[in-house]
Amino acid sequence: MSSETIRSWQSVFPRFDEIEFVESYPRSLRADAICMSGVYALERYGGAPRNDVAQILDNLRNDGLPSLVVVPPSRPLRRTAAGTLEVVPEFATESPAYYATSRAFEAMERWNSRNDSSKIETVVFDLPLLGMDDPADRSTPNSVLRAMARSLDPEAG
Repeated sequence: MSSETIRSWQSVFPRFDEIEFVESYPRSLRADAICMSGVYALERYGGAPRNDVAQILDNLRNDGLPSLVVVPPSRPLRRTAAGTLEVVPEFATESPAYYATSRAFEAMERWNSRNDSSKIETVVFDLPLLGMDDPADRSTPNSVLRAMARSLDPEAG
């Protein structure tokens, strides 16, 4: 991840003690889980593409990454009469980053409510592995911040 991307995200996010932005290789970070796109995760860790819920996969590869891999969903698509793919209309105005991140937070909340021994308390959001490493893109960090705020306070919307 580039220093410019880190600065861009830091400028959007207020100071949280719980959030740390680092320019580092994910294997050097200690965490309970890593969040990455299905493009990178599914073939390596299992699972199948989903567009309704995030998946939490066991990392059994002993590859130095956290023991759990959170795979956010992509927005639901449908085939048009012309044969092209388009986002299902009820999700067309929802930011892809918000859709994916909010559902990743929901999956982690469900996981934590069912698992006493392996709670997800620290998560690496690897921006390059999430396709979010564009320093000029301000909408993505804003969408992630909104999803995080909703996860912390569901009534915040």
